[in-house]
Amino acid sequence: MMKRHSDWPEKLAEFIEARRKRAFSWGQQDCALFAADGILVMTGVDPAEGLRGYRSASGAAKRIKQAGGMRELAASFPEKPVGLAQRGDLVLADVDGRESFGLVAGAGVWCGPGVDGLVFRPMSDVVAAFEV
Repeated sequence: MMKRHSDWPEKLAEFIEARRKRAFSWGQQDCALFAADGILVMTGVDPAEGLRGYRSASGAAKRIKQAGGMRELAASFPEKPVGLAQRGDLVLADVDGRESFGLVAGAGVWCGPGVDGLVFRPMSDVVAAFEV
């Protein structure tokens, strides 16, 4: 498990606010890199160090396939019951039939990038949670 900075709640809040209006962009503000950037802010460790560098949906799909799937991309984090996920934890959610990473933003809510900026969705979308 990664160790969070002592001021991680403030860092996470600042990160979410800074990304709130930033539109989805492959390789910059997609679900995996949004979550990884948030984890980097909270811990100082970049969990997507070997993942970065793609710029398209096909590039992302290739990296996901090479890793063995979305869940495998999160394998370095201890999985926990979804009901025990806390603010700042990594989640894997089902969004309209597609797997998407996000971060727990608060009680009962997770967030991830959408077309026009961050989207906040209910934890009922989450299929797996991982401790950060």
